[in-house]
Amino acid sequence: MYARRLLVTAVIVPAFTLSAQQQGAFAASVATIAAAARGGRLDQARARSASIDGRRFDITPANLSGVTSLEHLRSGVFFGLLDNEAGAAEDVSLPAGRFDLYLTQVGGAWAAYAESDSKVYPAKRTIEKPNGPPGQQPTFSRGSGCWWLWLIFTRIEVCW
Repeated sequence: MYARRLLVTAVIVPAFTLSAQQQGAFAASVATIAAAARGGRLDQARARSASIDGRRFDITPANLSGVTSLEHLRSGVFFGLLDNEAGAAEDVSLPAGRFDLYLTQVGGAWAAYAESDSKVYPAKRTIEKPNGPPGQQPTFSRGSGCWWLWLIFTRIEVCW
């Protein structure tokens, strides 16, 4: 009887783990993002706004002066606040609302998440381009729902 339980466990657990990986179960949790946002500070001086058809997008980057290494950045940080009046109809996959933004690395690749009302939305695309000029401001580009974020050690394009 014990041998059968062990065999069933040995078969089910790897299948569950593989299924969880395929479904993106390693995404940042609501609790992780909320905790990072509570501990973060915003950099109001670098806030930027854009609009599509009169609907505003306001992005306020986090103050990342406490991030002292690329390893810290990779482990996950709150990187800003997005206030989005638009939504899916205006070329953005996020619904209208206010979102805490979180950046981490998953499997060696950058991954960004937006959290609002206990729902987590993964970015469609997160691309690192480390050779950007220092001190750039976040920008928004129409039609793509993408924001360039110049972080301490690199620059990253995040698209929802």
